[in-house]
Amino acid sequence: MTTYIFTPLGLKNYAYGWDRIENVIWRVYHGELDGFETEKVLVMIGTNNLHLNTDEEIIEGLHLLMKAIKIRQPTAKITLMGLLPRRDYEARIVKLNFQIAQLAGEVAVPYRDLGYVFLNKENKINESFFSDGLHPNTAGYLRLREVVKPLLTD
Repeated sequence: MTTYIFTPLGLKNYAYGWDRIENVIWRVYHGELDGFETEKVLVMIGTNNLHLNTDEEIIEGLHLLMKAIKIRQPTAKITLMGLLPRRDYEARIVKLNFQIAQLAGEVAVPYRDLGYVFLNKENKINESFFSDGLHPNTAGYLRLREVVKPLLTD
C-alpha cells in the first residue's frame, strides 16, 4: 500500500514488514545506503521493537542508526520521525516520542511527529484509519501522505 501512496511523491521505501531497528542498522551497515547520494532521509522505525525492547533500548538503537545514516549520507537532510500511534500503546508512544525528539536534538536533526493525524479526541487511535490497530488502511495512508508532503519540500 505504501508504494501506491508514496512512490508518486518521489519516495523510495526501504522498509520491510516486521522491520525492527536492528534490521535497518544491519542493512545500513551492509550497503543499503552506499553508492548514491540522496537529498532527504525520513527515519521512522521502532514500532516493531515495542513488544521486545525497553524504551531505553529503542532510543539506543535509534541513536546507532542515526549515526550510521549520517556517515553514509553526509549531505542528506535527515528527519527523525516519531512512531505512529497504535492500539493499546498510545500512552507509551507519547512518552517514547518525547525521548525520540530529545534524541533528534542530540544528533542535530529535525524531529517530526505525524501521529496526531490518527488520534481522536481521547488521544486514542481513530480506528477508521487502521486495518488492524497498527497498519494504516488506504484512508490512513492518504491522510499520512498529506502531512508527509511538506517534509519533502522544506
